Amino acid sequence: MRTLLNFMRYHRGTPNNMDTYFDMRSDYVSSPYDIINKVSRLNSWLNPKYKINSSRGVLGELTKQNVSEICSSIRQNGFYIFPNLLDLNTLTAIKTFAEKTPINYLLLEGDEIKYSKEAKPYHQTKNFSNRYQLLNISQFAECNEAMRLALDENFLHIANHYLGAKPILDLMLFWWSKSLHNLEVDEKTLNLLKDKSAQMFHFDLDRLKFIKFFVYLTDVDSEAGPHVYVKGTHNRVPPYIKADGRFSDELVEKHARDKIVEITGKAGTILAVDTRGLHKGKELEKGERLIFQLEFTNSMFGNPALPVVSEKMKFTGNQTYFDAYHLFFKK
Repeated sequence: MRTLLNFMRYHRGTPNNMDTYFDMRSDYVSSPYDIINKVSRLNSWLNPKYKINSSRGVLGELTKQNVSEICSSIRQNGFYIFPNLLDLNTLTAIKTFAEKTPINYLLLEGDEIKYSKEAKPYHQTKNFSNRYQLLNISQFAECNEAMRLALDENFLHIANHYLGAKPILDLMLFWWSKSLHNLEVDEKTLNLLKDKSAQMFHFDLDRLKFIKFFVYLTDVDSEAGPHVYVKGTHNRVPPYIKADGRFSDELVEKHARDKIVEITGKAGTILAVDTRGLHKGKELEKGERLIFQLEFTNSMFGNPALPVVSEKMKFTGNQTYFDAYHLFFKK
């Protein structure tokens, strides 16, 4: 019940803190009362969703029925693969932005794996690590195509329906992944890099409920780091998970071999994923992988350490806009 009490305090104005965040994660694993989903439903009552009849965007024309069917599939499986590919002009522009924009990379500092303090364009750092990520999200303001995706009506429409509450865009990022094979590191460092690179099975729970839209900006086959998902594990932690953390392939395969799905696709492939389900990025055997991500949540209750990407979104007619500042980046 800690999460319910903490959420009500937050709703009355008490700021997030790390204790309440870890309480939420603990409740998700150990509470027999499905408390996280119950609090999420309470939030939907306090913050009801918008009434949206249709939307037009990168996924085409979507009716209420279309979106209902998409969300039904996500509720059943935990993910949905859209038949539409991102258009080539948008894909090329975001990829070019990702190639030239200064980014940070994972490296060993003492006994810890941390993101580098320095940021350099990817082509200058791509032999340094296995993961490179944009940490200064304010830089997205320089990429019109990325901003248009953040404001896309289709994404808002789906998030609104799936979350059952007014969506809030709380994460926007891209990251490059490369193979670990060419890095001269010991096994301990290798495992730390896999952990920090999200290449071991885990679940996300920085907010009560959220949905992520991933766009593959490079071709992704089985050897190029596909998103790996365990179907149906997104509503409650499966019983073989006894604690928060990372989980071995052996454990997950032992209990859920027939539910593990590798999601491959051409550059431009778009996914909607509820990453409260068990998932990982498969370790790359070759090449490099670039992913763009948007995350919409139903409440900012949760992890206080994450950057705030935007204020609450509103929908009016055929226009999407951000409440208060259109787009607010926390510097």
